[in-house]
Amino acid sequence: MMPHLSIPAFSTPLMDSVDKISTIPGAMQVLRKACTQYGFRHFVVISLPHAVFQSAPSLAQLSIISSWPPELTAEYDRLQLASDSPILNELQNQISPVLIDLLKLNQGVPSQKHKAASALFSRYELTMGVSFPNRDAENLRYAVCFLGDRGVLSDDELSSLGMFSTLLIEHISRIFSDAKGKKSLLNAREIEILQWTAEGK
Repeated sequence: MMPHLSIPAFSTPLMDSVDKISTIPGAMQVLRKACTQYGFRHFVVISLPHAVFQSAPSLAQLSIISSWPPELTAEYDRLQLASDSPILNELQNQISPVLIDLLKLNQGVPSQKHKAASALFSRYELTMGVSFPNRDAENLRYAVCFLGDRGVLSDDELSSLGMFSTLLIEHISRIFSDAKGKKSLLNAREIEILQWTAEGK
């Protein structure tokens, strides 16, 4: 039997907040704290399909929780930027953090979609960021993404945010798993009987 590998604990107020997450709104509050602490403007947690992004779904479909302005998400999806996105493709193919730098994205001869993405994110002062790909206990894939206009992250910041993201996905996955379990407490026949009882039958 393989020994259980535990992740070393970082006793910081932010990490302590992650350990107390029990709801999705609670996860959002902790993500807002992380953005404030690390100088980011917005976050989004997305689910990553197993297939490579060819005809990718919209960001609205991929997002689990997000602080993006609704107008930004709507414009992103209207321009179909999830399709052929270099960031999403990288998240599909690696386990290390994916750094986002709009200036580097536009080096060389950028595609029309790259130009559109750059213009859109610049409008919201989102010029750099980082995404952390993660897997939960059921091997479902996620990414925790932060965007803003701050400077380059230090190695220590990358390490701490990576640890934070891993723990966050553990808790979010547990919330979804618990919700799924509660939904399946009654079988279809039992639910039907309850509906009849409520109708006085």
